[in-house]
Amino acid sequence: MRKMSLKLRLTLWYVLIMLIISAIALAAITSFSRYMVLRDAQDRLMKAVSGMEMQLCAPKRDNKPGGPPRRFYDNGVHTIILDEDKNVIEGNIPFSITDELDINDGTVRKESYDGNSFLVYDKKVETANGNVYIKGFVSIDEGNLAVKSILRNNILLTALLILLAALGGYFITSRALKPVDIMSKTANSIIKSKDLSQRINIGKSNDELSSLAATLDEMLSGIEGAFQREKQFTSDASHELRTPIAVILSECEYMTDCADTVDELKDSAESVKEEAQKMSRLVSELLSIARMDKDSLKLNFEETDISELVSFVCDEQEEINTDEIKLIREIKPGILAEADKFLLARLFINLISNAYKYNKENGEIKVSLSENDGDVIFAVSDTGIGIAEENLPKIWERLYQVDPARSDNENGGMGLGLSMVKWIAEKHSGKAEVQSELGKGTTFTFTFPARR
Repeated sequence: MRKMSLKLRLTLWYVLIMLIISAIALAAITSFSRYMVLRDAQDRLMKAVSGMEMQLCAPKRDNKPGGPPRRFYDNGVHTIILDEDKNVIEGNIPFSITDELDINDGTVRKESYDGNSFLVYDKKVETANGNVYIKGFVSIDEGNLAVKSILRNNILLTALLILLAALGGYFITSRALKPVDIMSKTANSIIKSKDLSQRINIGKSNDELSSLAATLDEMLSGIEGAFQREKQFTSDASHELRTPIAVILSECEYMTDCADTVDELKDSAESVKEEAQKMSRLVSELLSIARMDKDSLKLNFEETDISELVSFVCDEQEEINTDEIKLIREIKPGILAEADKFLLARLFINLISNAYKYNKENGEIKVSLSENDGDVIFAVSDTGIGIAEENLPKIWERLYQVDPARSDNENGGMGLGLSMVKWIAEKHSGKAEVQSELGKGTTFTFTFPARR
């Protein structure tokens, strides 16, 4: 069974609410109209009886009856005069009433005669000829018929208005939900074409749906960027693994088919060992990246002597790198901070080792550590090949290498170190920044709060 569309459901809810409101309004109007009809009939009845009383009690002059001729029917009210034995003296019983008439002095009441409803009012009057009763009748059926006619007309008019309101509501709802249709069509198009570059683009507005569409467009941009990065990451990782695997296979074939001496076998085995070590480092880096993505690396923040840690890393890097590159230290002693010392050591190692890898012959590296307003500032500057300005935002991406000149196969540069530096900086509520000039050198700065 096909589901009802949101537009139709909203319209039906709108019509239902209109029906309920209209029914309540019609019931209130009808009740008020009946009350007003009854009140008007009562006022006319009492006014007619009072007028007849005044005529009966008017004094006679010159043996002539006082006042104008008596009117026993006035403004829809019939009046008759009865004696104390309920005999009609003047006037005629209206509406062919055949039931026996009751007398109830001074009371306005409803009575039914021959199936018709009346308001009846009796009043006892003392005259010169004795006591008489004035009885007034007014039909309330006519007023009720008028109310019913008005109600019927109101129902028809209300039904027409509800129909027009439903059509207008459906049109307005369709216009209001048009962005939802655009979102749905865009989503379906993305699913079918697998093209994440598509956007909703419903225009600028201040309503909630436009804000939602803008948020979805922003989300799609993020997803597209992440998807592209993952594709590039997979491609680069495959490329990095392909080279050592090819070398290993080639050396293995040489050892099995061509090597004649022990020295040749040792040389090939050494090549296999070097390439396997490169693969091992790459796999280790990839595993670390995967753990970072899952936030499964357990962080251990503790009071750490940052000055001592930086000095230790500098000592280690000077021992490892035998190139004629001068390492200058400007490390302020006694700088303490809450940090994960193993992650920070990794960050320092990555930045200083990069300064060695991409430096020039007989170049310099300056490592500085200072503090300012509760922040710890670590910086590494080199006199190396530098980075072009347009490539600076990309260096934090995984496996990104500006050009082959920045990748030293011998040293195993894989383009994962800086992405890890960025992650470690973020985990320490800090930031990593870079300044570089092509051919002149690069400076990396890492700033983080000493207290979490």
